[in-house]
Formats: sequence, C-alpha cells, structure tokens
Amino acid sequence: MHVLTTIGPDNSTKAVLPFIAGKGALSRGGSVALFAMQEATYLGAPSHVDLTELKAPGLPTVQAVLETLRTEDALDEFVVCKPCAEARGIQAADLAPWATFGGADDLARQAAGHDTTMTF
Repeated sequence: MHVLTTIGPDNSTKAVLPFIAGKGALSRGGSVALFAMQEATYLGAPSHVDLTELKAPGLPTVQAVLETLRTEDALDEFVVCKPCAEARGIQAADLAPWATFGGADDLARQAAGHDTTMTF
C-alpha cells in the first residue's frame, strides 16, 4: 500500500490515520510506503514533534503504530518531501533513522509500485 499524507502534528486526531491505514496493510500480510508532504513532514522529524503524543481517541499513537510497522518489517519506506521539510526548517540531521528525504520522483515511484494509494 502507498500512503500520501499532508496532515501534521497540528491535527493529532487526523495525523494518526495514515499510519492506521498502513497498519491495515500489515493485517493483510502486506507492507506500506509513506510519503509525507507539507505539515506531515514533521512526522519524519521526531526532534520537531513528540510522536508519542499524536493520537486520536480510541487509537494508538503515531509512535506505537510506527513501532509495530517497523518491528513487523512492514514499513517499506518513509519519504519526507525535501522542499516541504526545508521550508519548515527541517534538515537531514532532524530526520528519524527510518525516514529519508525525497521529491516528486519518489512520490511517483511509490505510487507506481503499489496497487493501492491512499491520501490524507
């Protein structure tokens, strides 16, 4: 599954939803590739946001879902839009070890490599 998200820590309730969708792929034996743009770029830079605080009522935190995806080897990649991140003061050194910078070509590659794309 491919998930494109633009929702960041300013909306905790919605920020967790792309990760829950990705976890759904795990329940089917699949994996997920995430692409973060705009405010979602903060989600790939834990030095800018506490992922343990981002959650929706009745759902686990972003951090908990990420840990599950990583433990189960179901997170293919987490690409952070470089221009979007840099416009928000996020640098390569700020990225989590499981996140990388990328651009429109990576977004297109991810979408082409998956049967399903979800956007948030």
